[in-house]
Amino acid sequence: MIRGCSVRTELSFGWETEDVIAARLIHDGGTRRMAHPEPAGEEEEHHGSPWPVIIAVGMGIGYVGIVSASVPMLLVGVVIFGGGAGGWIHQDMQEPSSAFYGLATSVESRFPRVSARKLGTWLFLATEIMFFSAIIGSSFTLRLRTGTPGLATFQGPWATPGQILNVPLTGLNTFILICSSLTMVEALSAIERDDKVKHRFYLLATLLLGITFLSIQAFEYQHLYFGEGLTFTHAPLGSAVNPLYGPTFYAQTGVHGSHVTAGVLALAYVTRKAFKGGFTKENHEAIELVGLYWHFVDVVWIFLFTIVYLV
Repeated sequence: MIRGCSVRTELSFGWETEDVIAARLIHDGGTRRMAHPEPAGEEEEHHGSPWPVIIAVGMGIGYVGIVSASVPMLLVGVVIFGGGAGGWIHQDMQEPSSAFYGLATSVESRFPRVSARKLGTWLFLATEIMFFSAIIGSSFTLRLRTGTPGLATFQGPWATPGQILNVPLTGLNTFILICSSLTMVEALSAIERDDKVKHRFYLLATLLLGITFLSIQAFEYQHLYFGEGLTFTHAPLGSAVNPLYGPTFYAQTGVHGSHVTAGVLALAYVTRKAFKGGFTKENHEAIELVGLYWHFVDVVWIFLFTIVYLV
């Protein structure tokens, strides 16, 4: 009786516990079926993977190496991290896709459940927003305090748009990155329609566009550093540009470039898995998560391009 009252109370307020959802029946053409159909045969047991723990240990050791300025400890952390990441990727490649993995509940709910991986991705992106906000904000503060004539901290004017940086080339690079976001959307849309041919094509296109973006940025760095003389410590020789212009430029664009590199590696992984048939219409959450990250670095670059190159 108490249990029945509890169930009725939950339903009256519009929310349900998992056991209530699992027991709820859906009527479809007079046929009664469970809201969560179980796959035929025995339920597959989930086995935990040790690789995320190894990755975390490597990151921790590497962080201690950075803080303590210990290069050997940093290298040990990098090796452990790389081994853990490689092992995790290898393990994931060997596991076949499950038709029942990642299925959303068909029962309407006021508070739909979100997978742990998607929630973790959104939380990670929230920390990344704070991280980039700190870098961009501190660089802009240095620009105002050291590049404004009349202040005691004035060290020289900031470079005007186009004075040192190649704005047209970077504008083209920005367009390439925006196009890569479009192809990523198409890749997700294709697998949702179970069109695996277009799914693989658009994933590969996104990967190639990302590599193109990094290649153009590497060319720009080479030209600025060796051709223009814009280094981490001073502005081009013979110019009156603020000496902090170079460090802030490389800090902002370099950190973003490292994030794009991580995104390209993730794209290479999901593209390879897609060509091995690793994603289905029902199981493609990894594509969505990589897409979220890729769109994030795209939006960040639009802000950076505006602030660093055009203002």
